[in-house]
Amino acid sequence: MDRRSFLGAIGAAGLTTASAPLRRSFAATAAGPSGRVNRVAVIGAGIVGASIAYNLSKRGCEVLLIDKRGPAAQASGNSFAWINATYFDMPPSYYWLRVYSQNEYHRLSREVDFPLHWGGSLEWYHSADREKEVADGVRRIQQLGDPTWMVDASRVAGIEPNLNLNGDWQVAYCSSDGAVDPGATTRALVEKVTAHGGETIFPARVTGIGQHSGKMRIETDITPFEVDLAVVAAGASANEIASMIDLGTDLVKPATPGIIVTTRPMERILNAISYTTDTHFHQLPDGRVILGEKAGPPGTEQHLAYLADRPNAYPSADLAAQHATRVIGTASRYVPQILDAEVEKVGVGWRPLPLDGLPVVGHVPDMPGIYLASMHSGVTLAPIIGHLAAMEILDGARVDLLSDFRVERFLKIRKTGAQGPGLHLRRLRVA
Repeated sequence: MDRRSFLGAIGAAGLTTASAPLRRSFAATAAGPSGRVNRVAVIGAGIVGASIAYNLSKRGCEVLLIDKRGPAAQASGNSFAWINATYFDMPPSYYWLRVYSQNEYHRLSREVDFPLHWGGSLEWYHSADREKEVADGVRRIQQLGDPTWMVDASRVAGIEPNLNLNGDWQVAYCSSDGAVDPGATTRALVEKVTAHGGETIFPARVTGIGQHSGKMRIETDITPFEVDLAVVAAGASANEIASMIDLGTDLVKPATPGIIVTTRPMERILNAISYTTDTHFHQLPDGRVILGEKAGPPGTEQHLAYLADRPNAYPSADLAAQHATRVIGTASRYVPQILDAEVEKVGVGWRPLPLDGLPVVGHVPDMPGIYLASMHSGVTLAPIIGHLAAMEILDGARVDLLSDFRVERFLKIRKTGAQGPGLHLRRLRVA
């Protein structure tokens, strides 16, 4: 998966291995819980967990939102936050899921106030081979009706006047892409949850999940909670959850870090998202510029030791400033005005990527009290996943749009060695 760095993710809840009394004790029943679901615990207050909690709470469900730190405190608060549906080597079902989520963002923004900007995206690379790859990909997604086409430098100048391509490259332009402030969006959703009567419980570390007297029991380092169903939206901690509920298989690859630099608000210098060989950047409605780098962290022993505990911040202000200077310097080769920016924040986002690149969404077979929601990019998919998860949980629906993204595909692989849907995937466009 070398097409893009994975710079968006859902917030991960703090999860440790369950204690023995809370190990799995589930009856073999249908995919969803029997009877009405009135009280739900959502574990993980990243953007996906917050969206699910919001959609449940607005329909009258009693929601407990649990996180070891707080809303968007981890990956969701350190995301490049590009909303897109333009995939090259993805199954059509995944493309359409993302299209639905883009549309859902428009509806959600009329219900919840959060910073959202629809300026399109520009993507180009500094080699003829990559340029051809992009052009071939555009032709494929145009067959699905995607509003993406190849443009030359003169057309780019009309879309992004301050951008220097540093060469006569052909550029993929998608007019429907946008960007969001994921931290502000997550917090706005959480505020709506509490306005609907939901309860937020953080900081609280989940230490066990199991069934007790017909209810789901969630053990935390504060107190246990009993609910009708537990939604697990824990991002990079998905494998710990799989172990906790005796799922018997991993769900995600080891999380990888991505550096995101956020500037203080400045005058408008960018219209679209730009994504190229060595950098990517966009500007939020309030004037802050979001920048990411493509190189990744150095592979020194010092860096590896520091990254072992998956931090979301740098150990010192000096080191953060050094990284920010490098990231801004790279971007300034394309937009010189970025050199005038003042840094507000330098964060590290840990990107959860399911084993085959596709989301994992739905009830766990034979575990009717568990609903999983793990994916990348959580920022793009949060609105549609929140909407559909609430339908499946509260109405007992099994939405066909999610058929290719069930956990059963991994269980099938574990039992038979067969490939589930999407395992042929190679390159992924995400944010």
